[in-house]
Amino acid sequence: MSVRKKQSERQKAREEKRNEDIRTGRVIRVHHEERKKKKGLPNRVNVKGSASEQKEDDQDTVEKTAAVYRQMLPSLLNNFSKIKDPRAPHKVKHKITTLFIYGVIMLVFQF
Repeated sequence: MSVRKKQSERQKAREEKRNEDIRTGRVIRVHHEERKKKKGLPNRVNVKGSASEQKEDDQDTVEKTAAVYRQMLPSLLNNFSKIKDPRAPHKVKHKITTLFIYGVIMLVFQF
């Protein structure tokens, strides 16, 4: 007997068993309703209306974000400078505080 015949026989047996379970009441058949998909905006649609308005809004957002980071930077530098550098002193090219700041900036701008 070929593999395909065995598979089709097993599938028929499973379907017969499932139908029998439904008839006897051991299994209740549940019908699921499909959810309506929400329409998404295509990539070409600009939320602000025009490209210049979108650019102005993006620039404003970046300026406000930079102002917040400028306020946080001195305290971050102070806190990072308290961390001891575990690296070998003769192999150090960059201060660990600088590396931490770059890491924080990369993490923030990744999202």
